[in-house]
Amino acid sequence: MKKFNFKTRLQWGWFKAALFGVVIALLIAPNAGGIFGTKDKEVKNDSQKENPVMSWLGGISFGPRVMIMINGKAAALAKSREAAEEAFKAARLAYNAKGVRVLDIDVTYRDVDKKKDADAVKGMRVLSGEKLFNAILKSFDGYADSGKALAYTMRIDDYTVTVGNIEELVSILENAQSKYDVEDSFQVELNPPASRNTTMYEVGVAKKAGEASDGKGENGKEDKKGESSAVNSIAPAKVGLTGESTSEQTENKGNTNSGQKDTEEKKENQSSEETKKEEGKEKGQSSEETKEAEGEKNNPSTEEENQPSKEDDGVKYVGFSEKIQVVETYVSKDQIKDKDTAYSEITTKNDEAAIYVVEPGDCLSIIAEKNSMTVDQIKELNPGIQSDENLYYDDRLNIKVPTAAVQILVEKQETYKEKYNEDVVYEDDDSMFIGETEVVQEGSQGTHIVTALVTYKDDMELEREQLDEKVEVAAVAQIVRRGTKSKPTYMYPVTNWTVTSTFGYRWGRLHAGIDVGVPTGTTVRASRAGQVVTAGWVGGYGNCVIIDHGDGVCTRYGHLSQITTSVGQYVNQGDQVALSGNTGRSTGPHLHFEIRVGGEAVDPAPYLQ
Repeated sequence: MKKFNFKTRLQWGWFKAALFGVVIALLIAPNAGGIFGTKDKEVKNDSQKENPVMSWLGGISFGPRVMIMINGKAAALAKSREAAEEAFKAARLAYNAKGVRVLDIDVTYRDVDKKKDADAVKGMRVLSGEKLFNAILKSFDGYADSGKALAYTMRIDDYTVTVGNIEELVSILENAQSKYDVEDSFQVELNPPASRNTTMYEVGVAKKAGEASDGKGENGKEDKKGESSAVNSIAPAKVGLTGESTSEQTENKGNTNSGQKDTEEKKENQSSEETKKEEGKEKGQSSEETKEAEGEKNNPSTEEENQPSKEDDGVKYVGFSEKIQVVETYVSKDQIKDKDTAYSEITTKNDEAAIYVVEPGDCLSIIAEKNSMTVDQIKELNPGIQSDENLYYDDRLNIKVPTAAVQILVEKQETYKEKYNEDVVYEDDDSMFIGETEVVQEGSQGTHIVTALVTYKDDMELEREQLDEKVEVAAVAQIVRRGTKSKPTYMYPVTNWTVTSTFGYRWGRLHAGIDVGVPTGTTVRASRAGQVVTAGWVGGYGNCVIIDHGDGVCTRYGHLSQITTSVGQYVNQGDQVALSGNTGRSTGPHLHFEIRVGGEAVDPAPYLQ
């Protein structure tokens, strides 16, 4: 019995010793590489250094597994999507550590389906850390594409063209620009990206060395810092799209620093001059003497010298109207265009749909001339516009404009003589009705010499900014008096207005009003406010009421059966003045209604509302 217990205890002791050894192995495993003289390979970070034991145990996975698919083929298995993405990113960076190499790959991640993916993952086990990194890195070798080449893609809105090298690209743009840069004063340059993590550059234009800077930056805009855009640009022939600085940039920085020093010196000189002026004032100098000490600051002749003159006329800027970006890329060789083909593509004009807004003075022929079209073409694009009578101010017309991918923006200073008119001067007159006008003084044209900065897109004018004006013969403004008094309104004197006889000549005599057929006793109301001047029998009118409205206009109501107002009474518009009837020269019950202006009868119909 004792012998049996001894053997059982011995076996149990060996089991405990083995278990203890496994625990110790797990604890010392992280340093096992150092103990056995092995070295971990360098990976992205310390967390990727392999623990051989943990790696072996980690390969036994009972949870979900993520498959890394490269171009639709399983490349490796990972424990999670996060681990797969991190390992792929590290492998991609390591692959390009010795220079950018082309990889034509598309990577996707998805959970392994035990049934559907059984064949795809057969013999594969879950990897982590360095082993996962190495498996992905090794798979890249099968996707290197030697059929692609380094090239430069120029992007203009949604249009792109690709050329073989940066010198050709710059040459193409300079050729497009040279048509307008006749004095060869500007150069095309590449502005470096704001971030070193991108290889996209923007095309800019700057004055060439030795040319006077006009303070314009890219696209002709004023440089906020007052420096030429050349300072912030890189000469295209001296730089690749790597984001690395060159000696020329260093020189530019030095120039900038020296410029800052000059500015500081100027500020010091200005402050010293101001101090001298203050001292002069303390010594009893008058304000006039101080002004004289300021020199040319308030000198009119100096201001005149600063005005633009005809001698300064000419091209001030030649650039590109659209933003042009350049991207370094790897493409198939058949996608790269030669220099002549690329130039032809970006400068060929094709018809593009556009909208034209009709301006005052426009007609079909003028609109056609403005847009290099024919009148028939405009009619074809706008079926509702077949003549000038169909045109209205602010109408939108469909047109087609010949447009190239690259459009040149040109700014020119131009000096010219032209005739001009002063704006019409209006004088309000409350004695005249609204809509009535009277010319008080006739205007006359003048002539002046204008200096303007004109902006063109290709050959089409976009904007004209007047810089200076010298009047030779002053224009005289036309003066027009216009009425501000509201026109009076006239209401129908009876309801159920049924005209039986209109205003006009009948049988050789004038029928001076309108006859309205109404039953005897119908209420007759004042068509307009005024004072009653007649209320009684008036010859052929029978019983008649006449109302004076105070501005030379009277209304007359005839053939009344009863008068309900009296002479001298003031009545408002719509007040009852009588009842209709059949008195006087009348052939039946009706109202005879007249409007007389300055004693002359006029047709009442246009006055009634």
